[in-house]
Amino acid sequence: MIANGDFPAVITRDLVQPLKDLCILFEAEQAYQEFAFFSNLLFHLRDPSDETEVLYAVIELSKCAFLGFDYSDQARLQIDALLERAITLSHTMSADNNLN
Repeated sequence: MIANGDFPAVITRDLVQPLKDLCILFEAEQAYQEFAFFSNLLFHLRDPSDETEVLYAVIELSKCAFLGFDYSDQARLQIDALLERAITLSHTMSADNNLN
């Protein structure tokens, strides 16, 4: 479980920064549709303490495999790592706080 005070830092480290890195890659690759999709996720993560927006971004991120984008090998690796972190975070966010 992530302590409340640590939540924004974890989201920034595990989602926001990797998304920024991915957007930089898409910009360099001139993959503008991909850039637009992933930068929209960053918009929803502008306040990493907003759990509703974080959950929305994680759900939207899961759509990236079904949008018909043709990712480079480097982008695919970054996306796979990002999805793994997002899955772990979503499990953590849905954990029961009352477990002893």
